[in-house]
Amino acid sequence: AGESGAASAGESGAASAGWKGAASAGAYGAAVSKGSAAVGKNGIACARGNNCKVKGGLGAILVIAEENDYDNNIKDWKVFVVDGEKVKADTYYALKDGEIVDAENQDNEKED
Repeated sequence: AGESGAASAGESGAASAGWKGAASAGAYGAAVSKGSAAVGKNGIACARGNNCKVKGGLGAILVIAEENDYDNNIKDWKVFVVDGEKVKADTYYALKDGEIVDAENQDNEKED
């Protein structure tokens, strides 16, 4: 999907979306986006940009990268696995100061 578009794929499928887009894929799938990316269990989700977020099912690999505001080069990045303990399944994560944070809690903090 292109700018601000949404793409989805079923089990073992692949989806990608452009700037401010959203991509999702089922179990064992792959999703890549410049906005948000979500996958089912054992999938891989990758998002790059600013204010982007990723989530996955148990066993998923999540990749997130923040860009510099002035040149879009990568400022910070993290790769982590949804283990159900430290990283919860079906929870959106974002980067804040180079560390992963619960994106929903981060959004709530912005509203305060």
